[in-house]
Amino acid sequence: MLAGGMLPRGAAIGFISSAAGLGWEASWDLVEEYLDTPDFDSASAWAIEHNWADYFHSKQAVCGYVARQAYPMLKQGIRINAICPGPTDTPLAQANAEMWLGFGADYREDTGIEASTPMEQAYPLVFLCSDAAAAISGQTLISDVGYISSGITKSYPPATVAAELLLGRLS
Repeated sequence: MLAGGMLPRGAAIGFISSAAGLGWEASWDLVEEYLDTPDFDSASAWAIEHNWADYFHSKQAVCGYVARQAYPMLKQGIRINAICPGPTDTPLAQANAEMWLGFGADYREDTGIEASTPMEQAYPLVFLCSDAAAAISGQTLISDVGYISSGITKSYPPATVAAELLLGRLS
């Protein structure tokens, strides 16, 4: 799209990543190596060779890409951001309910909330691509209703191990 001139100055790019990608900083050397592959075929070969051909590592690549591209994109007048949604009630999530909707179910039950709707996740992404977010670029916004933050701060202790694992802080 860039080469085709489809993203003029003032454009914004929004990605949907996942909490699975939050540990990209702890893995930056490998994320960077992966992102430096010159084409799809070599990236696929690299991912297989390094055991990165999975959801977890693909989302780390998305988060790292968003951060790395902030400067070069902004030089072209384009902002780039992403969201890391919490469990969202979609057909894919329903098809894999135990894994996708089971994550954080205890947190949602304790706080009296449900899994997000697709629209509830779309709102922060639309915001990041709007003029209201003109000062934001290269960021991945965690849109999980506070689950990861509650784990980091231990205000909700059952989320602490998951937050530390996903952020690459588990020792």
